Amino acid sequence: MCAVSPEKKELLTKITGDVDLPTSEVVELLASHTTLAKKLTCSHIANKCTSNADLALLTANLLLKDAGDANPSVRSASILALASLPGIEESTVRALTAALSDQAAQVRRAATVACSRFFSHAPNVVLESGLVDGLYDSLRDSDPIVISNAIISLDTILKNEGGIVINKNIAHYLLGRILQFSDCNAVYILTLLLRYSPKTDEEIFLLLNGLDELLSSKAPAVLVGCIKLFLHWTEKHPHLKKDMLEMIQTPMCKILSRNIPETTFLILSFLRTLGEIRDVFGPHFKYFLVRAKDPGYLKTQKLKVLPLVSTKTNVCSLIEEVKPFCSDYQSFKEAVCCLSELAQLSVSAYRLCVNIFIVLLDSPTEKVVIATLECLISVLSSPVCRSEVLAISTESPDPLASPEEKGNCGIENESSKNDIVDSKKEAVLSTVPDIPQDLISALTRALSRRSVQETAPSLVLYILGAMSAFLQCSPDILENMSSLSSDISDFSHADLVTAAARIFLSRPAQTHLILASILSNAFEIGGASASRAALVYAALLEGPKSATSLLGTSDFLVI
Repeated sequence: MCAVSPEKKELLTKITGDVDLPTSEVVELLASHTTLAKKLTCSHIANKCTSNADLALLTANLLLKDAGDANPSVRSASILALASLPGIEESTVRALTAALSDQAAQVRRAATVACSRFFSHAPNVVLESGLVDGLYDSLRDSDPIVISNAIISLDTILKNEGGIVINKNIAHYLLGRILQFSDCNAVYILTLLLRYSPKTDEEIFLLLNGLDELLSSKAPAVLVGCIKLFLHWTEKHPHLKKDMLEMIQTPMCKILSRNIPETTFLILSFLRTLGEIRDVFGPHFKYFLVRAKDPGYLKTQKLKVLPLVSTKTNVCSLIEEVKPFCSDYQSFKEAVCCLSELAQLSVSAYRLCVNIFIVLLDSPTEKVVIATLECLISVLSSPVCRSEVLAISTESPDPLASPEEKGNCGIENESSKNDIVDSKKEAVLSTVPDIPQDLISALTRALSRRSVQETAPSLVLYILGAMSAFLQCSPDILENMSSLSSDISDFSHADLVTAAARIFLSRPAQTHLILASILSNAFEIGGASASRAALVYAALLEGPKSATSLLGTSDFLVI
């Protein structure tokens, strides 16, 4: 390699600084016998030739000459520069065609990239010259980088036609060689393979065998891409999903054990999309636990995933792990929501979470109190095992009844049927976990706080109406809320009407005067408040049964 003179060093420094040089100096550098000088100059020409017609004209012959140089580095640099030159399309096609079959892998890599660059300013020439066929031939190249570059170029050139066509032969071929690619290129190819759908079950299982090794990959992106492809190919065989989850359990846990926040966040986000994973990942819940030094965004994500890996055997441990984060300013809301989901897994979890909610409802921070109230609704309105008991009590016929008894719908049997239904309702209520008096007291204190009423009036009103059967002080709190009606929005005032009507149905003697006042004010305000008041008033006029059907006396006891 020839030494670079001080003058040329100065020019090369200007080139690397993206300074426009006179055309004569660029030509002089390109004629140099130094490989580095040629490569830097070719890069400069590729960037400047579109805005400098003279530069493209005067360097074209030199670049075509260098395309046949004995040095592969020079050939590859000149090929990339030629692909950017306008006005010499015919010569460029010949140079690219030769470069696609060059003996040096470095030149073939540059040629596959150059085709895409050439397409950006001469699309019709690329489509009509046979370069597309040359790129398809490059898919059989021995160098995996050439293959990946060819795929990217084909996908760019054929974008208007839907991109590169992935047929059966290409799919099987790429999957067979995917272990040779870098992680980045392997992910790209796995994404492309999503375009192919196997035609037979035999082909599906043949392709799945090629994914076995990738399902234990240590690279998170490759593992995720492989899982997506597996799920795509097994859409008609959902029973295979559990087998796949068992295969990825070990590599997934190893990735989580590295404690890289960004990677962990993305892996957890992906796991949330997989649906039911608790049977496989539940025994390994420790990999998902929140750590105090985790960044806020990761704490939030982990708290969303923990309910997905909770089981009846680990739920109490998870609740104890989540409890400290209910007072964390970064994640308190997600922690409380996590507890509300865990509480619905078993009776013991329910009782444990209720004790925590009692403490949180007395928190000095109103945001924590409001978050607890929001989540408490879901816990109390969906008690443990209620759906199963309801199904038995309201839908299932008596299995011991005779056909004559089942078919007898006479009036004389109506009372006995009602007695049976009532007894079944009592059985349902007896199975629902009781609402502790401590929770009722804490709930009363929280709802009575002026700051909570002003910050979340609609939430307070909803809880008052829904739990009026349990809250003896609900009329007093309602009356206090009605005094704030001038400070709340029209929408919240409509909620005030609904809450008043629901409390009236549970406690008519204590609430009838308050209801009358609220309805009167609503009609004066107009808008949504008046519409809601008219609806409620019409339902009350039709009788308690109609009003109860419309509003419900309590969300937590309606069977």
